[in-house]
Amino acid sequence: MKKSLILILISFSLTTLSSCKKKEIVVPEPTLPEITQSGLNTFGFMFNNEVWTPNLLLLTLSANYGMEGDAIKLNLFCRRKSPQNQKTSDSFNLKYINPDISTGTYELNEQNCKIDLETILADNRAKEYSLYGKGSITFIRWDLKNRIGSGTFTFTVREKTTGETVAITQGRFDVVLGN
Repeated sequence: MKKSLILILISFSLTTLSSCKKKEIVVPEPTLPEITQSGLNTFGFMFNNEVWTPNLLLLTLSANYGMEGDAIKLNLFCRRKSPQNQKTSDSFNLKYINPDISTGTYELNEQNCKIDLETILADNRAKEYSLYGKGSITFIRWDLKNRIGSGTFTFTVREKTTGETVAITQGRFDVVLGN
């Protein structure tokens, strides 16, 4: 009786264990947010073929505007967890100065725009990029009364050490503006 009980338990255990399947955890690929104009605090762009969006819990996106002399200065800042080194974060900062911002498309160049973009590699080395040539920014909504700025952008950046160029495309933002 003892032997048959042991055999039944072993048989049951083997059957149960063999039927257990490890569940595969599927992490969705990051996607760009929709282009909106409601102050939803969304931001993103393509860094070559890689989606760049804020993905940290705190201090990941900020948008500020103010006066610099007679011009309006817009500052967009975004941080994300580095896909190449999960212990660090990458950062993007766009500073744009224009005496008269309203809806429409404007040229980005070294005189009116400063871009700082930093990515951290798996070996902890940083790659630093800045604006290269000209680009554009389009304001879909510039509403200082309700403090909402939204639009799109595209430009090229160049790595400061190697000269590698990277296309920044499909950029979009819909932010509540702070001072």
